[in-house]
Amino acid sequence: MFLTDNELRELTGYAYRSKQILWLKKNNWKFELTAQLRPRVARSYFEVRLGAASGISVSTHIDPAPRPNFGALSQLIRR
Repeated sequence: MFLTDNELRELTGYAYRSKQILWLKKNNWKFELTAQLRPRVARSYFEVRLGAASGISVSTHIDPAPRPNFGALSQLIRR
C-alpha cells in the first residue's frame, strides 16, 4: 500500500523525516503525513511516477499555494 521506510529512504536519499519531506515537496511528489509525522507515499503513485504502471496519468504540476486575484479586487474598488 505504501513505500516502506527503507524504500522512502532510497527514493529521497535521506534518512531523516524532515529531509524526506523537503525532498518530496521540492520534487512535487504527493504524500501524506502519519500521526507521527512520517511521510507516506502510495506504492501505486510511486510506480506511476517512475513509469512502472501504464494507463494511469499523474499530474506533476502542483500549485504550492493559492494566490489572491488582485485584478478582481481592483475591479471591485473601481466600482
